[in-house]
Amino acid sequence: MAAAEDYDWTRPYRTWEATLKKQDDEEDAAAATKRREAAAAAAACGGCRNLDRTEERALFAQPVHETLKGAQLAVERGDRMFHEGRLERSIQWYEKALVAYDYAFPEDGETQRLLDAMRRDALLGSARVYLEAKLPRAALRSCREVSGNDEARLLEARACRELDLFDEARTALSDIDAPRERALLQARERAYATNSKVVSKRIVGGLHQKKLQKGILPASIPACQRDELDDAAQPIKTAAEAFSSLVETLDGDDIKDRSSLMCT
Repeated sequence: MAAAEDYDWTRPYRTWEATLKKQDDEEDAAAATKRREAAAAAAACGGCRNLDRTEERALFAQPVHETLKGAQLAVERGDRMFHEGRLERSIQWYEKALVAYDYAFPEDGETQRLLDAMRRDALLGSARVYLEAKLPRAALRSCREVSGNDEARLLEARACRELDLFDEARTALSDIDAPRERALLQARERAYATNSKVVSKRIVGGLHQKKLQKGILPASIPACQRDELDDAAQPIKTAAEAFSSLVETLDGDDIKDRSSLMCT
């Protein structure tokens, strides 16, 4: 009875609470690590995975003329980065300009016209960057968002040519003066047709290629001596074939052959 009275009944509860607290601390540490990794990844890719919309809210709240000025500056910086060969930074500036366009709500036609011109320049710049980076599908998407522009149609034709979309490339070039691009398109079509014929011949030739008959000589003998030795070995080959036919006859079930064997 005395031992039961001396036992600390709160110890199991304290142990359990300490275990739960340790688990909570570990989960909090894991969540904090995950948040840091997500923030680092977002910073590394220019914020494309960052869910913080502070910048967008600031664009929405600021006056339209300030948004327009910042977007035009972003397009200029994108152009400069493109000419310097910094394609990744260039496309980031163009994307910022396009985001600013989405958050601008002008109240007069002149500001809207300037915003539309800025958006057109950003899309054309991004198309040039994508073509330079060998991403013709992305360039094609940017070009097709611009209507009524000869440069956009020229860039669209280039992207279609890179993708072997010859009909669409000819359609894009139908109303503009671009002799060099037409010549490049025709050369690409000729090369494509030639390559298609070569590939088809190889496929058909491989399917109908006859299996070469191997001689009785080993492959280690040089080719210059093979014909002469094949001619010399021809009587041996003929004798071997005759012996094989004789064995097949003796092993057969023909009554005449069996009677001749019985006589011998």
